[in-house]
Amino acid sequence: MRIYPRLYSKEDFIKFLVELNVNEKIIKKLEKLPETIIQNGHKYDLYINATWYNFGDKHFNYELNYYSKDLIEFLFNSKVFNDVELSINNLLCNLMNAKLI
Repeated sequence: MRIYPRLYSKEDFIKFLVELNVNEKIIKKLEKLPETIIQNGHKYDLYINATWYNFGDKHFNYELNYYSKDLIEFLFNSKVFNDVELSINNLLCNLMNAKLI
């Protein structure tokens, strides 16, 4: 059993999704995500973690959030999804609910 987590920049993650032949509509949703959010005077950078599980039915888990290096915390509660579209939608909803986009 092997587990391969990898952090991506937004640009690299888009390239990764294109290589996986992910639907263009999903990629367009990802493009809407700002790379940086300022909340209460603190900077949060887009955090993208894709973990590949190389056993049984090989699959990925996706975690998208915003992370502050200064505060050492995520902006939203961390959630991990097996579906990249659900992960992107979750983050977009969190941003809209917080009135950050």
